[in-house]
Amino acid sequence: MALKNIKLFKLILLAVIIFNVFSVIYSQREKFLASNYWQEFPKLKQIFYDSVYKNKDGEFISDTVVYSYAAGSLARGESPILENPEVPPFGKYLIALSIIIFNNPHIVIAVFAVLVLILMYFVGKQILDNTLLALIPPFIFSFEPMFKNQIIVTPLLDIMQAAFLLAIFYFFNKSREKIQPILHTLLTVIFFGFFISTKFFGTGVSVVGALFLSLLIHKQWKLIKYYLLFLPISILILLLNYTRVLLDGYPLNRFFGIQKWVFLYNKGHVREPFSIWPLLLFNKWHTGGIVSSDPQWLITWPLATIISIVTLIVGFIKRIIKPQAEILIFWAVFYMVLMSLVDATARYFVILMPVLYIVATYGAIEVLKVYKADKLIKKYLDLKS
Repeated sequence: MALKNIKLFKLILLAVIIFNVFSVIYSQREKFLASNYWQEFPKLKQIFYDSVYKNKDGEFISDTVVYSYAAGSLARGESPILENPEVPPFGKYLIALSIIIFNNPHIVIAVFAVLVLILMYFVGKQILDNTLLALIPPFIFSFEPMFKNQIIVTPLLDIMQAAFLLAIFYFFNKSREKIQPILHTLLTVIFFGFFISTKFFGTGVSVVGALFLSLLIHKQWKLIKYYLLFLPISILILLLNYTRVLLDGYPLNRFFGIQKWVFLYNKGHVREPFSIWPLLLFNKWHTGGIVSSDPQWLITWPLATIISIVTLIVGFIKRIIKPQAEILIFWAVFYMVLMSLVDATARYFVILMPVLYIVATYGAIEVLKVYKADKLIKKYLDLKS
């Protein structure tokens, strides 16, 4: 394929990605341009206090209302354990920052949505070694109703966590290079701290497992020592989110009691284990004995999942998985195992699908190489471009 045509394809993919994102943002321009949060705050507070969060006979309210109100409380200096303590506060602090700067809780979400696509490209470039191929995963994800809904239904925390996860993968892969491994190890654990401080910290188990398994396979003992040395920084970041709690006089043992309660709260809401699989593969959502469908589901979900599984199997049989792809594959496996033990919702896939799209793109190329199609790939895609 002529270099001119390759550049044209890159521009087309990039233009479509930009259009998909900013057309959604433009459709919600009234919300993103508003600067009236504090005028609405009393109303949010009333809704919150009339809900089941404060009144056992109250009504259920959406997470967007909960996070919007809780962020306003944090912006006013309230303790993070007073409102919505079951969710770690870092993401809500970021929403609070958006409120303080813009008088708007939604702008930060749009920033993170764009950041996710950018990080998908950079992680993909590490694995695929090709600019055109690296644009394919964010191109596909930009069409996702699930991704678009993260911009439309705001503020939610999933898109933030997705950005932090991709940053972990990017800097982890950088740490395995010979240039500045200590710096990149430090950046990896910092973003891991952000990750576990944004939503339930239990999901961090999948990240730690994937990280150390990747290093153990290659016997990278020096890096293992670095990560063991720096990993407590992630816990420190989680603790720093509760500085106000300690300043209010809570003893440290009571603080850890709060974290235990968060763990038990999330553990206690398991009613439909293994429901992730029918939802992911067949759009069969099992909730409370009722089977329904999710309008966000796309055929790309099972396709990306199946291709990723094939990549894992063929890759280990043929021993051809690139080191840069390992942590994504291992994390996806660990995460899906963890999610098999809880009640599934499509929002759990906001951090999963970007990874599966990268792995599936990589896997499709590698499988073609195994079956002697590499000359065709190089001819038409110029793999080092």
